[in-house]
Amino acid sequence: MKVDIDILDSDGKLIDSLTYSSPMSIPENQPITQQFMLLNVHTFHLPIGEYKISILAEDELSDKQDNAELDVRLHNYWSEKPTFSDIMLSYSASPTDENTPLNKLGYRMFPNPSGVYSINSLIVYHYSEFYFPDTSVRRVGIGQSVYHNDTLFRRFQTEWFTVKGASWYISGFSVAGFPDGDYNLKLELLDTMEQVIATVSRDFTVVKTLSEETLAISEKNVSDMRNILLYLLTPKELATFDNLKKEGKVNFWERFWDDRDPTPDTDRNELLEQYLARWDYVNRTFSSGNIPGWKNDRGRIYLVYGPPDDVEHHSFNISSNAWEQWSYYNENMFFIFADPLGLGNMKLMHSNVEGEINDPYWRDKISSPGGTQFYKQIEE
Repeated sequence: MKVDIDILDSDGKLIDSLTYSSPMSIPENQPITQQFMLLNVHTFHLPIGEYKISILAEDELSDKQDNAELDVRLHNYWSEKPTFSDIMLSYSASPTDENTPLNKLGYRMFPNPSGVYSINSLIVYHYSEFYFPDTSVRRVGIGQSVYHNDTLFRRFQTEWFTVKGASWYISGFSVAGFPDGDYNLKLELLDTMEQVIATVSRDFTVVKTLSEETLAISEKNVSDMRNILLYLLTPKELATFDNLKKEGKVNFWERFWDDRDPTPDTDRNELLEQYLARWDYVNRTFSSGNIPGWKNDRGRIYLVYGPPDDVEHHSFNISSNAWEQWSYYNENMFFIFADPLGLGNMKLMHSNVEGEINDPYWRDKISSPGGTQFYKQIEE
């Protein structure tokens, strides 16, 4: 794929440009849909002003091409009053030590330029910056609200920070309980008197109900539904789900959560929100290599039983590999995970919960080879 980017000023004069080629790999039998995206980040240094960006993409094998244009305005963020940058919407915001173009101040963020969130992306992450005309140290708050049909739909608790001159803000919220439709995210910068001193907003769309056209080309949506339901269904229910056609699986999903909605008279399904928040957490926290967090033992236990009341960590030492114990005090439950081979793969080794692994000799299975040899030498 060859991409040409031209930046023109308000008079149509070429100011800067970039051309690059990037290989595009599509899995076999995978159709290209409107949801297929190629994400890249490029930096241009331009004066304050208005510009037109022209992008031409060309398939170098077939010579097919298409173009897009957008108007942008670069603001003076160091003016005489506090100012917000634009809001960048994102699919994710996970801490990372890697240095890539997708990183924002220690967080890896995959931009969502379309602003559309679906069953595959139920957390709206966003990034913004705010600026002051001087470098004084000050206390500021950021209020976060969501509007739907010009009416306040959700307001989040104000967060307070101590900043100097300029700073940044990363946050996120679940849209699992949001009805399908168009929304507006509004951020407010507050002073210590809780007076609004700057605002910025960004539209986004929630589309969780899948159309027949979408279902006809997207196996992934149904696959994600199955994965999310996997630990919640009995074998009989799972077999029923698997035997349904795509539209039937979507109806099964909706009926499953509707039947368990603790507040059916409201727009929110708190149980679905809670479970999808767990789903998002385990995939951000417990994923390892190409294995998503929901597939490994810690992810499964977290999804089924929720967050533990206490986690007791034990790092690798001369006598044993790393292990940890999760405790649930109210239910009198515990789960012990360990890395028996020392490869960074934590497995469930022992538990007092019926139906889970129960192995009183689990410690013998995580003894490190070095530790075993060490103790043999001492005994000799």
